[in-house]
Amino acid sequence: MYKHLNFEDRVKIETLIKEGYNFSKIATIIKVSRSTITREIQKATGGKGLPNKFNKSLYYANQAEQVARKNLYLKKSFGKNKMSNHRVKVIRQKILQEKWSPEQIVYGLRNFGVSVSTIYNWINQNKIKGLNNKLLRNRGKRYKRALSERIRASYRQRKSDLNKTIQHHSIDKRLKSINNRTKFGHWELDGVESMQSNHLVLTLVERKSRFAVAILSKSKHAKDISDSVDKFLNDYHGVVKSITCDRGSEFVASLTQSTFKKHKVKYFYAHAYSPQERGTNENFNRLLREYYPKKTNFAKVSQSNLNKILYSINTRPMKRHKFKSRLVVFKRHLRYINQKNMIITKQIS
Repeated sequence: MYKHLNFEDRVKIETLIKEGYNFSKIATIIKVSRSTITREIQKATGGKGLPNKFNKSLYYANQAEQVARKNLYLKKSFGKNKMSNHRVKVIRQKILQEKWSPEQIVYGLRNFGVSVSTIYNWINQNKIKGLNNKLLRNRGKRYKRALSERIRASYRQRKSDLNKTIQHHSIDKRLKSINNRTKFGHWELDGVESMQSNHLVLTLVERKSRFAVAILSKSKHAKDISDSVDKFLNDYHGVVKSITCDRGSEFVASLTQSTFKKHKVKYFYAHAYSPQERGTNENFNRLLREYYPKKTNFAKVSQSNLNKILYSINTRPMKRHKFKSRLVVFKRHLRYINQKNMIITKQIS
């Protein structure tokens, strides 16, 4: 049975440590388990994860008693309601005024008492007045990964049930060969937006070679998006077997779907709040942002300028490709396809 240590016990622990007793012997004398002694010393010294020999040398009964009383006070003050006024005030101050992340709050403030996921969930569910995910350091791009699988699943269900198109073309129906990147010709699609205008850049990345294409679009309206997608499919006819994108209205629009169907390209929609399912595209977008920061007005960017940036990225050596570039690997697959088609043509004739 667990025993709560008192000040007298802590004085004994300090004395026995100085006399050279090990944790097991101290536990026997105090009549508690060895793990109780270990936890007591770690809490008092803040040395979780450090060697026990190091922690022992820092243990003092007076300091340990103060830590224990503080922890008891916090427990009584907050009780079962983790979302206390104190925690809300600290979270709001740290994020809004000091630009801390939820991780820094949890691990930077001693005994804060809640997990990183809990803070993200409070923000996501609008439980903290005046604070939303757009005010986080990463503008909310990563916070949804901190949600539990149960909460993520509830979001997926809520939205996908309302849209049969998304269900019919769910990423869950994507072939294993696409998922594990064993086949060439399967792409990911996304948009990089401009804060200064309606213009945006459509980015497409081939999953196996990581070769990237970027096309300027006048807006997110379905007509402009479908025209840009149509241009891409015309330019890369024969090497696009499928496209995976998010559930943005511009990609789910009937005009965009008609463009996919016209070119006989399969298309899939990733789960809501799951950017990791289009990780190849997300990684490329970050590279593109190095050239075009968030304040870039894409209305003032030309396609020729964008192509120069693309060439720079596509010709970089990649460790994943044994330091061959995306372009080299992409061309190698194209040559293989052309040779294969020539063999088929000869066999037919």
